[in-house]
Amino acid sequence: MFVKSLTVRFSECDGLGHVNNGMYFTYMEDARVDIFRIFNPSLDLARWNLIVASARCDFLRQVKFAETLTVYTWIGRIGRTSFTVEHALQNADGAWVARGQAAMLAFDYEAGQPKPLWPEVRAELERHQEGPPGAPELRA
Repeated sequence: MFVKSLTVRFSECDGLGHVNNGMYFTYMEDARVDIFRIFNPSLDLARWNLIVASARCDFLRQVKFAETLTVYTWIGRIGRTSFTVEHALQNADGAWVARGQAAMLAFDYEAGQPKPLWPEVRAELERHQEGPPGAPELRA
């Protein structure tokens, strides 16, 4: 499991005074950097080998400006070419504020198609399959 802390910036809030729903996807993407490094340690975009196939987020509570959030990121299902990244966001009071998921593929951009996960990557993903205690399930 990977853990990242962030503080909500003023620009991330909307006219209703809470974090805009699109920002949660940015928070989760930022939390996936450690996973990106498993595939591409230098994060060299010329050698990028991942693609997001789908992403979702369940909004559980409003979050406001200057709140501190912790983003927990772990690996769910691992397939032949794809894997699922799980996210749970918690505020400083310990309340779960969002639950997200992204389906990702190892991807060959030259060929324009997915490629099988290689053994070293698969082993590293398997090391991060445990999520935080008490994290909520995704809504059906």
